[in-house]
Amino acid sequence: MGREGRPALMAAPLDVHRALRGLRVPEWVALHPGGAAVACVIDGRAHVLDLPTGALRPLAAAEGEWHALTRWITGNRLLLATARGPLLDHVEVRLAVGEPPWRLDTGAEIEDLIPAGDRVLLRLADPGSERDGSHLGLRVHDPADPVVREPGARLRRLALARVGDDRLTPVPLTATVWDADWRGGPVVAVTSADETPGGFYRPNLDLIDPETGQTRTLYTTGWQLARPKLAPDGRTAVVLEGLSIVSGRVLRVTGLDGGDTRVTALGDLDDVTDLGWLDERRLWFTGWDGTGTHGGLLDAVTGEVLSRWVRHGTLGGPGAQPSLSPDATGTLAAAPWEDAGQPPEIALADPATGEWRAVTALNAGLASLAVRQEKVRWAAPDGREIEGLLLTHGEADGPRPLVVMVHGGPTWLWSSAFAPAESNQLASPLAHAGAAVLLANPRGSSGRGQEHARAVIGVAGEADLDDLLAGVDHLVATGAADPGRMAIMGLSYGGYMTAWATTRTSRFRAAVVMSGVADWLSFTTASNLAGGFDPLYHAGADPVTPEGREFLAARSPVHHAAEASTPTLILHGELDRTTPAGQAEQLYRAWSAAGIPVQLVVYPREGHELVEDGHRRDAAERTIAWLRGNGVL
Repeated sequence: MGREGRPALMAAPLDVHRALRGLRVPEWVALHPGGAAVACVIDGRAHVLDLPTGALRPLAAAEGEWHALTRWITGNRLLLATARGPLLDHVEVRLAVGEPPWRLDTGAEIEDLIPAGDRVLLRLADPGSERDGSHLGLRVHDPADPVVREPGARLRRLALARVGDDRLTPVPLTATVWDADWRGGPVVAVTSADETPGGFYRPNLDLIDPETGQTRTLYTTGWQLARPKLAPDGRTAVVLEGLSIVSGRVLRVTGLDGGDTRVTALGDLDDVTDLGWLDERRLWFTGWDGTGTHGGLLDAVTGEVLSRWVRHGTLGGPGAQPSLSPDATGTLAAAPWEDAGQPPEIALADPATGEWRAVTALNAGLASLAVRQEKVRWAAPDGREIEGLLLTHGEADGPRPLVVMVHGGPTWLWSSAFAPAESNQLASPLAHAGAAVLLANPRGSSGRGQEHARAVIGVAGEADLDDLLAGVDHLVATGAADPGRMAIMGLSYGGYMTAWATTRTSRFRAAVVMSGVADWLSFTTASNLAGGFDPLYHAGADPVTPEGREFLAARSPVHHAAEASTPTLILHGELDRTTPAGQAEQLYRAWSAAGIPVQLVVYPREGHELVEDGHRRDAAERTIAWLRGNGVL
């Protein structure tokens, strides 16, 4: 036992972080329609898992080549996107025995491949277009010098290709396309007039003729839309409506075949993140439930939930949202799966029951690094029940130091995962360092329904901060946390909440702000989410009016530096477009002028999150040293 209240350690936190940086996470998991094989991407390279034998083999790759977006097509062939440089700009077919190789250069970043027989609908992002924070907040690579931008250019576009043909046929559109589905005929798509990620917050659901570009708007909403899916007969579609990253309710859209369009909520399911058609009548679905995952089957006509399961773990998928890949029978599905005791692996289950079983052992050697996860609940000042996860490791003879980790979003969540990835994957290492790590899901979070998610609108930084601080006080009152050794940290909106908390309370001895917002006023013109994210969460506060400016400044850390005193470490990517590096500079200058102990670290080539191994290591070392140097650990 070390200093009072600190448990005996089984692994040094930086050793744990180094090991976790080596996690092999399967992505783009695709179950073969026949159910005998799974395609995926591991460490940037496509692999195929033969289920009868368990053999996992990588596909051949040229030096420097990387892969994404695995999709099975007819003839046991695998469609995938490939790159030999910074732009994911080629589509290829692999595995077909005796078939000449096919490789098509798109000249743009491939964001999705949607096959229908031998034809493929491609969703492409123009070079120089913006990615949101869920995709590192970087511009799509553009070799132009200079890069010229003007409104209505640098779109997300649709194009058609036929396997074996070297021609790419653009779909003539003037809107930008965020998500789409097709079955060889009309396309159902989520679009916006604004080509920047801010436009995603003001979407349309459109039906598009891919040959002519003729568009019929089916639905317009002030919320956000994702995962449109066409029924097998093409006459009906479903789409998800929710908040921000989109965990929400299921909408059914009828009249696609020329009748009157009707949009209705399909049952009362909520926090769905992905779904798909098993036949003309049944849908599979999955999404968030509290700090876990739910899924099952849904009647596409009546909205009746035919089966529903809940598991305390996390399914992976595009954008880190739960998703499934079913076979042709709809009785087997594949997905990345992890929970508190199991690192991420490819797993199989019947989508109706969700009894996930791992079929790979990519990370078996890391299972010993698991930490204890306890679900905790407490009451907010207004009585709302808040929940989260408390991570600890080993035994302690008294209250532990506490590190509060605030998730981004704000409409996102902490879910039960082997090593929660956000904030540079430091939750588990900090637990190994002897801390109690609180992963709270205050109002605004996913997993508790739309009312809970929308309860942050107009009170961002107020009610949700009260929720967090009530959780801190709860842990102190129950003897789990030492009130003299507490810290707060977070990324993106979590970085904002971290900086903001230091102006509202003196509870914390140290703070670590990662890719955070420091000034909502400058955010409204500098961020690539500007004009979408900010009016939504700030309930329409308009920076061109005195009242709007006052509202935004009142919630901006840089305008309250005189009220802060907590030593603050600021970590930021130089190329971040979602919370531009100027936000970190503003916070650093404001804290410096106020005499607050502060350090700013800017990482070259990085965006909204750190991806280079050396930078991730450096950030972990600096964070742990900051917490130790300020008496938390």
